[in-house]
Amino acid sequence: MAKIVMVTGISGSGSKEFCEKYRQSRERVRIYNTGDMMRAIAEDALNRQIPAENFLNLHRDTLNFARYSAFGEIISNLERDRKNYDRIVVDTHTMFLWNSVYQRAYNWDLHNKIPTDMFVTIIDKPSAIRERQLQNVVGRTQEHSLRDILLWMQQEVETTGAIAEMYGKPHYIFSSKQNPQNVDSLLDNRILIYPSFPMTDANAETTQKIVDFKNELRGLRRKVLGNPDEWDIPLLDPADIDVETGEGLSESDRDAIGRHTVKRDLDWDIGTATHVISYYPNETTNLSAGVTHEYVEALKTGKDVYVICPRKRRSPFLDKNSIKFFETKEEFMAFFEKKIVEDLERFRRR
Repeated sequence: MAKIVMVTGISGSGSKEFCEKYRQSRERVRIYNTGDMMRAIAEDALNRQIPAENFLNLHRDTLNFARYSAFGEIISNLERDRKNYDRIVVDTHTMFLWNSVYQRAYNWDLHNKIPTDMFVTIIDKPSAIRERQLQNVVGRTQEHSLRDILLWMQQEVETTGAIAEMYGKPHYIFSSKQNPQNVDSLLDNRILIYPSFPMTDANAETTQKIVDFKNELRGLRRKVLGNPDEWDIPLLDPADIDVETGEGLSESDRDAIGRHTVKRDLDWDIGTATHVISYYPNETTNLSAGVTHEYVEALKTGKDVYVICPRKRRSPFLDKNSIKFFETKEEFMAFFEKKIVEDLERFRRR
């Protein structure tokens, strides 16, 4: 029977594009875009076209009618869709920020009637979202600031998380660059790796070694099972959302972005990961306060934590805050190739 995945994300986050890439990545996928459905329903009910920039100015009752009708169509199609498709994806929102006011975009009664198997929220760095928003008339009308976008994005994540928690279902926060096929992997198995590594001071050589290491991790399932058609092991890659470097950022914006980055990495990413693997490629690589915070947080929250660092002279605070410490990547991979076989069974969804 088809699995149901609900994908949320604020305007410009890339959630719609993520769903489309997922549809293209496999057969027998049914996508419902509730925003497009609601607008079509409202236009049909009012017998007129509604400018996109005016849609959320409609009366609350009209919007509620459109929402009930859109989700009602999805619900009425479920029995048929679950026979004809392997995946049903509902692309929707939980919150709107409109004219500086948050508006709820979900309804408990409707959610109760959709047996969702997984919730996913798509995020990105605020300047990338703002750039996408300004490409359409709605975004140009609203002109959200970076701080607006950060707060709206946090509302979307936290609200979706609360809905998922209510139904006892997994909730993942993905960057817009995440491989959509990771959805299939996580529906089958809870393994999710957060690779932790120095970013701020990493040179080109160090960065390339980190990229190669992440690719090795992604390919481990195929390697140990000897099946080239196996899914990637999913990674929550912190490099997918790079640091804001734009000119003219206010001190307030920088402060909000910094706090959001800490929240995202420590709570959202490490909070949902099963493994945290901290990797220093070179003996001369500067130790990172961020990496230290991440693996200590992971250890204290019951994750599988491994640290790889080639330094011969090191503080006990570096190598004692992990389940296992390794001096080389090769030593770690020899260990982890065996461990991942055990973990694929340990984290398999029953």
